[in-house]
Amino acid sequence: MRRLLPTILPAAFAVMLLSTFSFSTARAADSTPLTPQEKAAHALNRLGYGPRPGDIEAVAKLGVEKWIRGQLSPATLPNPVADTAVAEFEKLQIPPGDLVAAYQREIRERNEAQKARAEAEAKGESAPPIAMMMNQSEDRLLVAQALGELQNAKLTRAVLSEHQLEEVLVDFWFNHFNVDARKQQVRATVVGYEQDVIRPNIFGNFRDLLGATAKSAAMLVYLDNWRSSRTYTTGPEETALAARLRQSTIGATTNGEAPQPEKRGLNENYGRELLELHTLGVDGGYTQKDVQEVARAFTGWTLNPRTGAFIFRDAWHDTGPKTILGVQYPSAGVKEGEKILDALAVHPATARHLATLLCQRFVSDNPPPALVERVARAFLQSKGDLRKTYEALFLSPEFFSRDYLASKTKSPFEFVASSLRASGASLVAVDNWPGRIPLRAVEAGAALGVGGDRLANLKSKTVVLHLVDMGQPLYAWGPPTGYPEDSSKWVGAGALVSRLNFALALTGGQIADARVNMRPLLAGTNPDHPNAAISTLARSVLGREPSDSTRKVLLAQAAPSRDGEMAVPDVPKLLALLIGSPEFQRR
Repeated sequence: MRRLLPTILPAAFAVMLLSTFSFSTARAADSTPLTPQEKAAHALNRLGYGPRPGDIEAVAKLGVEKWIRGQLSPATLPNPVADTAVAEFEKLQIPPGDLVAAYQREIRERNEAQKARAEAEAKGESAPPIAMMMNQSEDRLLVAQALGELQNAKLTRAVLSEHQLEEVLVDFWFNHFNVDARKQQVRATVVGYEQDVIRPNIFGNFRDLLGATAKSAAMLVYLDNWRSSRTYTTGPEETALAARLRQSTIGATTNGEAPQPEKRGLNENYGRELLELHTLGVDGGYTQKDVQEVARAFTGWTLNPRTGAFIFRDAWHDTGPKTILGVQYPSAGVKEGEKILDALAVHPATARHLATLLCQRFVSDNPPPALVERVARAFLQSKGDLRKTYEALFLSPEFFSRDYLASKTKSPFEFVASSLRASGASLVAVDNWPGRIPLRAVEAGAALGVGGDRLANLKSKTVVLHLVDMGQPLYAWGPPTGYPEDSSKWVGAGALVSRLNFALALTGGQIADARVNMRPLLAGTNPDHPNAAISTLARSVLGREPSDSTRKVLLAQAAPSRDGEMAVPDVPKLLALLIGSPEFQRR
């Protein structure tokens, strides 16, 4: 008599994994060159979101260097499947100014609702909660759906796109110039930020990317430069400016809090992050005085509250001379900021900082100094040409060194996207959610921390909602540093539990918008034979045989039954445990 495998508790298996396998990247030096198949798998895992079944063989046959050069010029690669899928997200086609206008109407509606509630309470009458009053706001739903579609478009491209490197680089540079959709008007401008600011500039010149982020509504609001001005006074001109701020809803939060115009003045947030994160780096040789001088130079860089478009307000600008990194900048209006960006974009400290981050992302959490120096040199010699900088990194000997093979742990998003690709999962449309609330609005709300408690126990969540559980809600990371590039930050028993829960849900048909077909993965293998099933699934998912340790753990789930007969393997569960294995979770 044959029996199904016993149910495995994710927590228990996670402990088993942590005790059996080590996520440490320490290993003995090995100078053996990678085989063509190993190079292909490595490139697909580092420069993309992992191989689909058959990808490793195809890239090895094409030639890894040729594949990389093709990825560096994505416009030459047809991408019909992903393009068609992304075109279905209609809210992403809405003009950015229309989303800003909808956001402002939403805030005004909220303020009116709060006023009505306060008046009712003052009369001793009952009034519904503000959240309930706002649930049917068309403007609120429109902005939320746009954010939800942006989340799903990111996932769709990662899974389906032939332009794998492009998607990884969009993620890298968005993270480098991070903004948080939970802050004020960023929620209404983050769609345009990724689509019109980050994405078009990732293969161009760094100066263009830097300038585009500096003038974007999302960054201006996120780092508060939209309201930074010369020192506040009580003169007639300043009073008029303060009045205009009071009428603006740019700084209002989702709770309808009004901006505080009386506190307007010099704001150092953007100046600090421009030097510390975006360009020179924390050890870039600048001082607090430099931060203040940069902040002064960018006063007046703000936006049109009706459209979100960049404007320069000369009346807000500090016209005094500035000295930054020993260089004097005479008063020149908006051109002061432009000249500072020109200088920072090609500064040697910027080159080292960016080279270090790129090497951390694509090679090792502790990248070899010689490689960092070569990549920095390529950046400087090309005057910030990003494509040439990438070439110096991706075609380097270190990139294909066995010392760094599978040395990084995937982030939750990398894990989810690679799981869907490796399992050959299909993404399916799910339009509505219980309660008649549009699904994309629910997903956006969960990322923003709204309604997450009500979603915690759902049996069938979408992929995006699983990412919230894993601690990486898309477009909702608070610190300007972005999500950690040090992959060790993603390792731990809790992380493994949430990943195993996702893998079990995916292979068990419990993901609302993804489906896995086991038959192609088994490739005609008899699923009644555990060893054969494990080998075939591993070759499909991992691109190779599993390690002896992983095979031992999986076979332990198909031990002989009491009457001496072998239990029938639970193939979906074996696939889930392979996805949860250390081999798969490394890249």
